[in-house]
Order: sequence, then C-alpha cells, then structure tokens
Amino acid sequence: MPKVNLYATFRDLTGTSHLEVEGRTVGEVLANLVQAYPKLKEELFEGEALAERVSVFLDGRDVRYLEGLSTPLAPEATLDLFPPVAGGALTRNFGAFPAWLLEEYLASWGGKRLEEGLYALPGAKVRFAEAEPLKVGSLSVPQLWVEVEGEEAEAWFNRIAFAASRGGG
Repeated sequence: MPKVNLYATFRDLTGTSHLEVEGRTVGEVLANLVQAYPKLKEELFEGEALAERVSVFLDGRDVRYLEGLSTPLAPEATLDLFPPVAGGALTRNFGAFPAWLLEEYLASWGGKRLEEGLYALPGAKVRFAEAEPLKVGSLSVPQLWVEVEGEEAEAWFNRIAFAASRGGG
C-alpha cells in the first residue's frame, strides 16, 4: 500500500505525518485520502484538478512532470504532499545540486535528519525533493526543489544558495 508523507498544514488537518493509503494511481490515493479527511479536498484540488499551489512528489519527483493524477503507483511508493508555501518560507529550484550534497551540508551545519527530504536546523526546517530537470536543447540539468521555513529561514536559505552556487567546492 502506498505511503503518504504529509507536511505542515496537511499534517495539522489529518493529525498525522505518515499514512498508508490504498490506490493504484496518484489520483486514487488522493481521492481515498480526501474520503478519510474531507477537509483536505479544498486544499488539494481545484475542481477535479490538482491545485497549482500544492506540491505532490512521487519518490522525490513532482507528479506534474510524470503523468499527473494518472501516475501509476507501486505498492511500496511514497508520496510527499506539501501545502502552499505561506509566511516565512522560501522556495527555489537549484540546478546541478544533488540531494546527497545538500544533506552533507545540512549535517555539517548541525542539521538533524527528521525523515527523507526533511531536516531541522536551529530556527528552521529544510524540505527538499528532486524537481523536473531543466532542459535546454539536448542538455538536461537535474534540479533540486528546496524549501526553508522558520524564524531563521532567510539566513539558512542564503547559506544553502551560496553552497549550491559553489557546486560543492
């Protein structure tokens, strides 16, 4: 059964951060999730479509760049649901900045891994996942979606941006 990780307000609306939800596609899992937690419907959907303000990642990839709600799921799949960014959070895609390197930086800065793609730093939380690669002609550059929120979000975001611009050097 697919696993669903819920963040921020989605966690508040369900009272949990992890669920297992029946479904063979992203759409079926989200429909079953809404059936169990009706308050999620207005947060996740605009009519029948996934709301633009919501980020849904399948094993680290944005489902919008896969097959959307029709994306098939393996029983061991993991969906990460991120609500709209509000007040104090900074978000950006960083090109050619692998997740493993960001994790090394976060650990060296005293970050604590809370779960895959989520670290706690003093005064902030950092979430990250693979984003759609940037494509220019035949060139494809991997991208990493990063969100930093909390009282110290700006300082940590700037530190991450600097580290990403150095390319690990």
